[in-house]
Amino acid sequence: MKNRKVPTAKLALGASLIVLLALGGCADRFIRVSVPFPQENPLPFKEYSRIILGEFTESVEPDGYSPDIHVQDFFVEDVATLVEKPVEHMPGLKADSPGLTSLGPALLIVGSLKTVFNKRNIIDEARSRYGDRIRTFKDVQNWRMALNVLFIDAETGNQVAEFSTERQLKEVENTDMRFNYRKLFNQVTDRFVGRLTARERRQDRFLLVE
Repeated sequence: MKNRKVPTAKLALGASLIVLLALGGCADRFIRVSVPFPQENPLPFKEYSRIILGEFTESVEPDGYSPDIHVQDFFVEDVATLVEKPVEHMPGLKADSPGLTSLGPALLIVGSLKTVFNKRNIIDEARSRYGDRIRTFKDVQNWRMALNVLFIDAETGNQVAEFSTERQLKEVENTDMRFNYRKLFNQVTDRFVGRLTARERRQDRFLLVE
């Protein structure tokens, strides 16, 4: 006797009916709840009416490139737009500056943007159309950029939050230093914006009711 093959569509339909019947039979035993998804604490911009950008150091090693884009512009322009509050720039103000408390209930932002890069000449191997190995040399660059931001309550002098992130480019063949610097700058500042604009995420869960 030959085995009869059941069409795949019929098998799928049968499986779906079984699942639906199972759910229908126990639907009254479950309840749907919305559960908040864990996330990092929001940055404290909402808590202060006055925001001050203090000392923020920028360094590039080795000293072979002077960037044309700066982190103070990011805070004074982009961040100010996002939080809908002006960001005052006082470059000489530090977390331990005397008279900090005289600023009143203000949020002081200080930190650093550190960039390190190097150039290398590496061997690139390929095969010709006849299978011969061909070796050539090419220039590549390695980049690393780290952004560290501290948030200080000017009235108390206490640190209220911190943000740190790091991005890298490894053995990139694009040797346009301006392009590579801007690419990393955009990546680290985008992460800051992502943390700044994060919203609470929620997911549905089903609880068994006995």
